[in-house]
Order: sequence, then structure tokens, then C-alpha cells
Amino acid sequence: MVPPKTEFNENEKALVKYFKDKLVALGVEKFPRDWHLKQLSTARNMLAGEKAPSVDEWKACIDWCFKEPFWKDKVDHLARVESLWPKYCLQGGRKVRKENDKYRLLYM
Repeated sequence: MVPPKTEFNENEKALVKYFKDKLVALGVEKFPRDWHLKQLSTARNMLAGEKAPSVDEWKACIDWCFKEPFWKDKVDHLARVESLWPKYCLQGGRKVRKENDKYRLLYM
């Protein structure tokens, strides 16, 4: 039985292309044969769900990963970027305004 053909959407492809462009800029010239397929399936997970970050938020996280001195040379696949999302948020990368903040600003 042949599995159904999986079509990846433009957002998933854009995220993988952005990540690959960052790696190429750092000197990576050769990728494993199935690298793109693995990255596309990871991108699908990263963008799935109602509360998932947007493509632009993931791109900002990728930029942060490559700017961080410790993580810069340890990020070679999107699964690593996905695992670093909480650290990125905790270090102030993602500005999230809580629902109660607007009331605190009004009454304090």
C-alpha cells in the first residue's frame, strides 16, 4: 500500500528555506539526502495548532538562535529551534501581552 502524497504548504516551505539560507550563510554546503523532508515535517509540527507561533515568530527565534554565542554552532535542524522556543520566550524574545495586563495598566 502506497501512503498518500504529502503536500507541504507555503508557510512550511518558507520556514525551511529561511533556516537553510541561514545555514548556507554560515558555510554549510552539503545536506543529508532526506534533510529537507525531515525539516518540512518538523516545520509542520512547529506551525500546527491554534496557539502555534507564526512563521515570522519562528524566523525571529531562528535569528536569535544564530545570534546566541552558545547556540550558534549547535543549531543544525529545526527540531533544535523548536526545543529552544521556551528559552527564546523566557529571554524576552517573544513579547506576549497577557489579557490581565491591560487592566493593570489602566488601574495602577
